Amino acid sequence: MGTAVTIVGSNLLKDVNTGGDVAFFDNKTAAPAGPLSPTQLSVLVPAGATTGPITVTTALGAASSATNFTVLSGEPPPAPGGSPTDVLTTTEPQVCASVDTFGTAPILPTKVSVAATSNLLVYLSSEWSGLNPDTELLLSFRVNDDEGNFVIGTPFEWGVSNDPRLHDSGTVMWSFDSVEPGVYEVLGDARTDPVPGPTGGGNTNNNPTAVLENCALTVFVIPAA
Repeated sequence: MGTAVTIVGSNLLKDVNTGGDVAFFDNKTAAPAGPLSPTQLSVLVPAGATTGPITVTTALGAASSATNFTVLSGEPPPAPGGSPTDVLTTTEPQVCASVDTFGTAPILPTKVSVAATSNLLVYLSSEWSGLNPDTELLLSFRVNDDEGNFVIGTPFEWGVSNDPRLHDSGTVMWSFDSVEPGVYEVLGDARTDPVPGPTGGGNTNNNPTAVLENCALTVFVIPAA
């Protein structure tokens, strides 16, 4: 108990100065542990919390984590990449990427130590501007080895579940299974493409630049069962 946990997402504040209410499983309320922002909250695991989902409540509603947060009692802190979960977060409060159509920009390279075969769960949240109706924002993740060589990656996906042209912030998530022990670099990639079909028609005339700010990349290192 008392361990700091970072939660990333969007619209996490109740107002400009107050973070959303964070409750661990069994309705144990967490106290703040660090800076607050619309895309990131840092809280302390409360006494009495047990393994289960984490819920964040704001004026816009409540949302719960897709996976359980594991709580251990009476055990020493785990080694990096050990049991139960190691959480690493890298943030950039200023511009973290600026990318033109068909260009690619890396976002927040983060060093990750894996001590045992593990699954990596990666979240990238950001705010963006500069998209026009003919352009879509695409995000992906990749994992490099300690020498910068590509190991594994994802296809480019929408930045959020809804059309990013209608929003100015969002979070995208991906998991990598059965990553072998070693030291890795996990990072995001941003790209803008013309929207295909009748709406965008592959239009590249405007060649817009998407600017990403207030980015947070969080990696959960979860030992494989």
